[in-house]
Amino acid sequence: MASSSVSYLLLDESYDPVFIPAASLTGAAAVSQNILTRLNLWYGEWWENLSLGLPVFQSILGQLGTQQSQKAMALAIQQQIEQTPYVTSVTSIKFSFESGKFSFTCVVQTAFGEVTVSSVPALGSSLGD
Repeated sequence: MASSSVSYLLLDESYDPVFIPAASLTGAAAVSQNILTRLNLWYGEWWENLSLGLPVFQSILGQLGTQQSQKAMALAIQQQIEQTPYVTSVTSIKFSFESGKFSFTCVVQTAFGEVTVSSVPALGSSLGD
């Protein structure tokens, strides 16, 4: 990578930016937040670039339990992570669908070191219920 530093605003539990100078993230923590933000963006959701996002409706829903859909989901997650700036490789991806809820944990190598990114659905949220 050409640059050796990265900085992002910290997001709170609701994914709203925290606007205080001491709340900025740098290095691996910034890349980790960028990965999580990318994985929480659905394909076609962002008006400025409709080609970004995880293809939840296009590739995942309706086939949640099949082996083919699980492989497609792992590939979609991996591709989103690999397109994140400062990511060098994806070490592992684990995800599950339990009671209609989707969660994932990914171990990723970045230019700043290894990070683990996890997402657990909020209470009451579900896919396909």
